[in-house]
Amino acid sequence: MPPHTHAQGSVLTATLVPVAPKELSKTSSVACLDDVCVMDKGQSELPSLPIPPLDQTLARYLESIRPLTTDEEYNRVSTEIQQFNQSGQGADLDQRLRDHARSCEQRGTSWLAEWWDDWAYFSHRDSSTFFVNYYFGFQDDPRMPTQTARAAQLVSLALEFRQLIATRTLTPDMARNSPFCMNMYRYLFNYSRISGTQTDSAIGFPTETNNHLCVVRNGKFYIFETQHLPSKPSSVLSPREIMIQLERIKRMADDDKSSVPPIGILSTGQRDQAAKDRLTLFQAHTSNKAHMAKIESSMFVLCLDSTSPSTSEEMSRACWHGDGASRWFDKCFQLIVFANGRAGMNGEHSKMDATPTSRLCRYLIDEAQARALPDFRNLNAEDLYELASMLDKPQPLKFTTSPALDNAITSAFEYFRTTVAAHEMIPTEFKGYGKGLIKSFKMSPDAYVQMALQLAYYRKHGEFVATYESAATRKYRHGRTETARSCSNESKAFCEAMDNPDMSLKERAALCRAAVARHAQYTAWAVDGQAVDRHLLGLRLIRKPDEEVPALFADPVFARSCRWRLSTSQISDDCFNAYGWGEVVPDGYGCAYMVKETELYFCLTSLKLGSKEFGEHIVDALEDMRFTFEQVRKIEKAEAAQAAIVAAAAAAEAQRKAEFELAKIDQNIEASERLEHSVIPDQYITSRSPSPARPPMPAPRTSLFFQKNDPVLRTAAARNAMAKAQEKYWSGIDDIAFGDLTIGSPKPQYRSLMPANSMSSPSSSSTAAATPAKTGRPRSESSQLRAFMAILMGEDGILSRLRSKRNSGLGSKKASPPPSP
Repeated sequence: MPPHTHAQGSVLTATLVPVAPKELSKTSSVACLDDVCVMDKGQSELPSLPIPPLDQTLARYLESIRPLTTDEEYNRVSTEIQQFNQSGQGADLDQRLRDHARSCEQRGTSWLAEWWDDWAYFSHRDSSTFFVNYYFGFQDDPRMPTQTARAAQLVSLALEFRQLIATRTLTPDMARNSPFCMNMYRYLFNYSRISGTQTDSAIGFPTETNNHLCVVRNGKFYIFETQHLPSKPSSVLSPREIMIQLERIKRMADDDKSSVPPIGILSTGQRDQAAKDRLTLFQAHTSNKAHMAKIESSMFVLCLDSTSPSTSEEMSRACWHGDGASRWFDKCFQLIVFANGRAGMNGEHSKMDATPTSRLCRYLIDEAQARALPDFRNLNAEDLYELASMLDKPQPLKFTTSPALDNAITSAFEYFRTTVAAHEMIPTEFKGYGKGLIKSFKMSPDAYVQMALQLAYYRKHGEFVATYESAATRKYRHGRTETARSCSNESKAFCEAMDNPDMSLKERAALCRAAVARHAQYTAWAVDGQAVDRHLLGLRLIRKPDEEVPALFADPVFARSCRWRLSTSQISDDCFNAYGWGEVVPDGYGCAYMVKETELYFCLTSLKLGSKEFGEHIVDALEDMRFTFEQVRKIEKAEAAQAAIVAAAAAAEAQRKAEFELAKIDQNIEASERLEHSVIPDQYITSRSPSPARPPMPAPRTSLFFQKNDPVLRTAAARNAMAKAQEKYWSGIDDIAFGDLTIGSPKPQYRSLMPANSMSSPSSSSTAAATPAKTGRPRSESSQLRAFMAILMGEDGILSRLRSKRNSGLGSKKASPPPSP
């Protein structure tokens, strides 16, 4: 890869020799394989950052502002967009932007990269400590190492990672088998931000000549070389040797009672003031500039704090700002190790996003747990002395003060303490569930959490605001980030429905799914470079200073839609137990979160807007969303089971009817159908001719095969009815199957076909009220019994029994009264 030129003209080169990196095979001792460096594979094929179609960007922008505007504002912006297009101003700016993009592509960079650092970071005048930098808190080492033991191990592993980058042997970051742009890794070591008036800058230093580490303790700065021989990179110090140097620094700093100006506090102020303080530092003494160059050219800064944070808030604040004096916040990154062995990192954001530093930290934590800790337990005093004598003593950077510098330091401390006191930082750990349960709901965990944040903010503040979520565009050459706008029409509808008592659980769940799907879609657009914010930024920056500002950009709605009162970003890694940064606007929140398998983590920072209450609303929103989806899942499961039962019953009924019709055809039992629907008239019985003789039926008590295989008897209901019919038939109780056929009555009756109360005489209506009516046999069951009796007996048998019963009735002098129901 060609050398990279920084803003100050320094050149980063890569000449270190690898030290058996684990990410290469055991036999690899060279930086490149198959004439292509491992780290550079796929980099030349990365596409350029695209510029979306102008009409698409404007349409998506208009949609994104709808939940933030009134009807009047929305209609006004819609008119401004039409004017922007029809006047030709939009097309002209867009064409110039595309011409700029082609020029940048020819130079091998992104159309946004040359603007982004200045616009997004260097031109901002607020303190970078509180409003730009970010931090990670590392998971604790279960071996509970001492401060210097853990620090030495982390430093040693950081040197390994640095050599992987320098020798181009670090495997590329990947996404679905596609490499990410690795350009940001060149700023991970030997790089520093430089404060300036009106705008800052950045400077990098050659890696082959700058192998020293900067260590700060109690506000005092020290450096030591990490190689025995600068010309031999393979002579890097071992973890035990690094630990000896750190022990030396601890003793030197703790024993030094001299008044050394804590110059680290000068990196915490507002950027214009920090630039003035930097000049004051250099004017105090000529040696101060050389000492500062040592800090800025070092690989990184190691902070050996004397504090021992224990709670989540203490850990977060210690990694975020600490005491202000034992830091240098303009350095590429700072490893922080506390007296109790806990550790973390603070990162400068202007040239790097969090993905390179998070990979570095993951490497440090994972590899540290897999390796032995350095110690001196197997060394006697003589061996220890000999080992220490081979190392050059760490060099203190003794800054010289002046009255002006003392005043600057005093003012910096005052600003620092005031800003710290004005902030509230609330880490919120939600143990209820994590991405495992969210995935069981079949939704994107990140988009789901974003909707929880929208609901929590709405419940606390009663409004919807522009919400920023960072989306990486590293699939493109020199890509950084794009904005995923979380507040949408769908998220607004979901939030309002969750507190609307007239909305059912299923309606709320459906609206939540729609909001989650919408955010997932917008995030996908952002990752593909098809969102709106970077394109609109390019149109604004390509405009010449003397040109008229389009009404679209001058409208207050545009400023409101880009004012991120809820600034969010997530990183999901089990190796971190803390993560966060400050808010980006005074009336907003900084909301960092981690989505883990079984838990969620949030860190909320604001200028005392009620971060604790906001965190409680987040927990309530997550619980309400889980309740909603779990209850809806139960309802849907019950409905599905009921639908299955109904479908099975319908299918069984259809099969029974079809088989019964088939049986009627096969058996020719026309009498069964007439008996099922009407009373048999007397003349029908006497005048009907006998049906042809049927073959004898098998004995029902021994016809198990018949019961299981006859088409009429395949259903459970049919087999049950058959069993009843057989029992009644063989016991000789005919009236159960046919009803009590009463002879001599005005109208013969089948009692089994009628409800019990319908067979009572009119005169008995008075007693019917006192006596509970008995329900007769259901029509369907009686019909089945008669049908099966017809099958068992044959039609001739039915008629012969009817005749026999009628003849016996005619022979009696008096007809028997109808039996009571």
